[in-house]
Amino acid sequence: MNQFSNPGEELAADLTLVSALDASLYASNALMVRAMKTHTLVFKLVIGCASALIIQAPSYAQRTLNAAQLDSLVRLDMNSCSNQSTQLASGKTDPAAIIPASNAQSVTAERITKTLHGIWRGRVLGDDKDIGVDYFWITDTRRNESLIIAQRSGTETVNGPVQGASPPKFSFLMCAHDGYTPSKATPQIHEFVKVSDNVDEAPRIVQRATGLKLRKANPTLSDLWQGLVAMGYFNDERYSAYAGGFFKSFSVKSVANPVGASGIAMNWNGEYRGGGSTALKFINGVPVYGIEHAEFTGTHAPGVTPVASVSSKVGVVAEAATVSSGGAGDFLVSSPGNGKLWKVEAYSSAAAAAAPTAAKASTALTSAQAQTVPIETSYEVAFDKVVIGPLQ
Repeated sequence: MNQFSNPGEELAADLTLVSALDASLYASNALMVRAMKTHTLVFKLVIGCASALIIQAPSYAQRTLNAAQLDSLVRLDMNSCSNQSTQLASGKTDPAAIIPASNAQSVTAERITKTLHGIWRGRVLGDDKDIGVDYFWITDTRRNESLIIAQRSGTETVNGPVQGASPPKFSFLMCAHDGYTPSKATPQIHEFVKVSDNVDEAPRIVQRATGLKLRKANPTLSDLWQGLVAMGYFNDERYSAYAGGFFKSFSVKSVANPVGASGIAMNWNGEYRGGGSTALKFINGVPVYGIEHAEFTGTHAPGVTPVASVSSKVGVVAEAATVSSGGAGDFLVSSPGNGKLWKVEAYSSAAAAAAPTAAKASTALTSAQAQTVPIETSYEVAFDKVVIGPLQ
């Protein structure tokens, strides 16, 4: 039955229904379009934010140091301790003192051990004493042994020529921080320069420096150290300051970085003995055991930037007394922002003095020994910067 009284009303109703359907379709289309526009907006925001991050915050790898900055990075300057030249006003480390991924490079452990192997002559820059230090470091990487002697004897046992115009150096910078020993505000650089790739002269060097009588035709560094301990060399007050160290089972390993070239980790297990006015206060006959460890970042320095001359108060050029320069080549750097600082963690105790062998004496204290160590006999220090190179 037709509900409309005439055809005109029926047509009007049909038009109304069509209009309603059109409106509904339009509304649906509008929602769809609006939804699409919403998604489009979200995509644009995500992409736009990502683009902004890429454009406004350059990646670490995009930063590159120039030749002068690289040359400065592989030098140790005591003046940087006083004026904090590597820090910004905010207290943060200057980016120019941090090796970026673009300048970092991997160095093989084999190349490093080759560089370390040999005889090194040491000196102390910033030392205010009039008496010179007889200072040398001998490392036999084939036997994994290393021996170091430092004493204020007024002589210099290792005084031969260095290797070439730019020999390898192994240098440590220590600034005067709170708790620094000695408690004066004088920074120091301990610099070792390589004089020989051969360790065959080690017995004669130790003999001349200490008077040790050689019991074997070809003693190892371990034999020499045991001989010094047996003769009580470090038990007598022979100089105002004297010390020796023996490292056994030290390691040089590559460590992966999240970004860029891999770094280098070093661990040196040591036994130390000495006396007199030394930073580490020794007890006669009591050895100190510890471990030295660090991580390094490798880089290349062109060596084209000269070291600026610095004049002392009396008009004498003091450049050599304030800066340990690196030269050209590949280097390892341990400093804030580059690897991990070189730390020395050493302990002394009566229980440790009973160690019967060099092998035991050359390892860090066991947990049982560490529990017997009085707090006043512990010694810890972190060097502000350590540089090795140019590598061979």
